[in-house]
Amino acid sequence: MEKVKVNLLSEENKEDIKTAETSINTEPTKHYRPKRKYNIKKLIASIVIVIIICLAVFSSSIVFSDENLVRNLSKLNLLQQMGKLIGSGSKELVGEPEDRINILLIGIGGKGHEGGTLADTIILGSLKPSANQVAMLSIPRDLSIKTSSYDWTKINAINAYAERKAEGSGGGEMINAINDLLETNIAYYVTVDFSGFERLIDEFGGVDIYVERDLIDYEYPTRGKEDIFPIENRYETLNIKQGQQHMDGALALKYARSRHALGGEGSDFARSKRQQKILSALKEKIFTVDTILNPKKINSLLSAYNDHIDTNLEIWQLLKLAQMSKDIDTSKIISHTLSDASGGLVHSQIVNGAYVLIPNDGNFAAIKALWKNIFYSEGAELIIKGDIKPTVLEDKINNTTKTAEAVETEVTNTLPVSSSNDYQNESATIEIQNGTWITGYAGQQQTQLEKKGLDVISTGNADNHDYEKTIIYDLSNGKNPGTADELAKTYGVKITTLLPITITSKANFLIILGRN
Repeated sequence: MEKVKVNLLSEENKEDIKTAETSINTEPTKHYRPKRKYNIKKLIASIVIVIIICLAVFSSSIVFSDENLVRNLSKLNLLQQMGKLIGSGSKELVGEPEDRINILLIGIGGKGHEGGTLADTIILGSLKPSANQVAMLSIPRDLSIKTSSYDWTKINAINAYAERKAEGSGGGEMINAINDLLETNIAYYVTVDFSGFERLIDEFGGVDIYVERDLIDYEYPTRGKEDIFPIENRYETLNIKQGQQHMDGALALKYARSRHALGGEGSDFARSKRQQKILSALKEKIFTVDTILNPKKINSLLSAYNDHIDTNLEIWQLLKLAQMSKDIDTSKIISHTLSDASGGLVHSQIVNGAYVLIPNDGNFAAIKALWKNIFYSEGAELIIKGDIKPTVLEDKINNTTKTAEAVETEVTNTLPVSSSNDYQNESATIEIQNGTWITGYAGQQQTQLEKKGLDVISTGNADNHDYEKTIIYDLSNGKNPGTADELAKTYGVKITTLLPITITSKANFLIILGRN
């Protein structure tokens, strides 16, 4: 029987590919002879990868008649992307020649969520191909920066401002702002909304996460109840126990998003660490042979790409990144977070009534140095600890003094925390005020502090219940350094000295409990 040859390409697409082939073959080969053999190998490898994916995809569509799959492929303009891939034999990703490929990952709420275009998660990733290494820097959403377009603003609002002006422009604006801030070169971004995040994790059968400590959040926002009254009915209790946990998409999202957990898990630092853990666990599931050869998983990825993910990466760039990243050991990923905890590079302030984070040096020099030297682990750690100035490192970043604008934003002073642990002999008095909607929270904290031998003389409610972060005021003019040290360690915050005129207390220390 004579074999039937099937050609799925339209006449128009045939002409497109012929044109692409012609443009490749008409290049004067005499200029490229030293690299010709290498380019051919890369070209063949690229074609093989595309053929494998296309065979898996199209065989699935023929056998299972999956109309969604075909529709997703048509949206991605796969033939056009294939043409680019075939012509990209010697193409390099931006940053590849410098051995530093930077990608910005942005997480947003998306449709149906309050503030759906605000950047809820901001992680700057960097791939060092020569060492097969990946580094991640989590940037807190409340970091205050100055941009050419929006003046001083929280970094998470930049995405929302841009999307309001032109849909789809948020990722590009975020890249521009962070490039200016860190004096770096980020070329690519990926924005994922909450629904896409859940869907991807569920498609790969969930993720396995080791939870380092119990996470209890009495104020996790319940989806669909954002506007109901009374206000306390808008929240659910999230309780994730310490130990190895298998999480589906919904639970993983809650684990990543929780902002009001009790104790240390309520900090932005802990939140960023949790997000990085989930990304690492998801990477393990995605980069497997089963993924590439499983048509249903490819279909789900394509669907998520269209509906819940926005990126400026093209297909050939995604494939190249996947190839570069597939053998990376996730246990060796370098991760850092800009934290306001003791020893961090930023500190919290209340500016014009808003909670913001400001760099300790006032000019982002240490943060720039951390990013530029993030693959130099020893140097990065020394920068964070403050044991070395950024100018000492190889990049010689200019560590200038604070500008007048930076000084003006610092509306409170911070006390250096004493290393003394002899707080029980100081007999300092403490007042606790509840700045949250958690009933009995001040009493709970009183019990915990009294177990440590601290003297809590009063508890009550704060002037409002909307405090995001716990604030501790030292009203003793620094006379009780041991107590200040113990409270700072207990709540993971720095001690401030300037008490607002609207708040009064007769104790040596006033603690206003926030949602963290």
